[in-house]
Amino acid sequence: MVVLKLLIAAGSLLWIADAQCVSGDSLIGDLCYSFSTTQLSFTDSRDHCHSINQNLAVIHNTQQNNFLASLVRNRYSSSYGRFWIGLSRPALNASFVWDDGTPAVWTNFDSLARDNLFVGESTMDGKWRTSNGKQLLDFVCSYIPKSATGPTTTKATTTTTTSTSAVVTSAVKKPSVTCLFMIDMQSAGIDQNAIATYQTYFNFAKLVGTTLNNQTYFTGNLDNFGYTSQLVDRRRYQSYSFINFESSGFPIDGTDDDIDLDLTEVDGTLKAAGWNPPATDHTCLIFISAAPEAMYGGTSISPTYDSFTTVVGVLVGGEKAYFAFHNIPFSGATSIPGLTDPVITAVSLSTADAESVVQRLLETLP
Repeated sequence: MVVLKLLIAAGSLLWIADAQCVSGDSLIGDLCYSFSTTQLSFTDSRDHCHSINQNLAVIHNTQQNNFLASLVRNRYSSSYGRFWIGLSRPALNASFVWDDGTPAVWTNFDSLARDNLFVGESTMDGKWRTSNGKQLLDFVCSYIPKSATGPTTTKATTTTTTSTSAVVTSAVKKPSVTCLFMIDMQSAGIDQNAIATYQTYFNFAKLVGTTLNNQTYFTGNLDNFGYTSQLVDRRRYQSYSFINFESSGFPIDGTDDDIDLDLTEVDGTLKAAGWNPPATDHTCLIFISAAPEAMYGGTSISPTYDSFTTVVGVLVGGEKAYFAFHNIPFSGATSIPGLTDPVITAVSLSTADAESVVQRLLETLP
């Protein structure tokens, strides 16, 4: 079983039948992307990409740009850093050109002066900034996916890129997934503002489901009734169609609702609880948690994750580095009991975040 912990990031996904990337690389839109294992200058980064028959990263749109920022941030735990992309110009009065020779039609520069030749992207907000190219940064390479209809090329012209993209996007493979969404929060003893915050987490879970439905044949359910029945009610959950999933209502109407959706008060029960899929076809668990690690006590439920083929943890409520950067107390989630893989982090609950959750989920399917 593959178990991942995920704090939501930004991105976009296209699941392709006849287009393939090298194992471990990421397909984003019409290009495959590979990631550095060391930090280099701009020129050395570009030379490394060329040595493996790839380009220093070419970016065509917002989705690719945001996804790369998220992936680099998560891979290297670099929330406020930059990484090299394949955009540069030979002189200050010249136009920027991508490493594959194509012009920069879409750009995402920040508001600072473009007073240098080489371009790096921020891992925080995806904005681009010029520099002298001497800094040692992480970097990303890109290449055109292999297609059943023709060979892979690296140095693409505009015509080649367009035709290859058309071939790639014409064949779409949709896997079938059935996911249970666990939303870890509580209503008893909190104020209305906190409930409103929890509703944003609930809505985000539904956004992930919507995004997953766009990429797969999706069925599933939202566990939004907590642990009052000591988990036995979970076995009664049906595998709803997406239409029924989408219409699921937020369960908390006010502060008087005694609905416990938080692990903090039931860690003793969870130690002995059997956490099984609610139906035999529920093979995927998406666990969305808003509780800090200190609130879990001695909870240990990792053996019960084995009931699911794929488990993805989603930490919401903010990122530690973000709170520290702004000198405010941290209030977000720091861990999920039983999930020990490295945390992937971000700070928003956007459509791009949902797409990133789906991307990682699909990567873990058997």
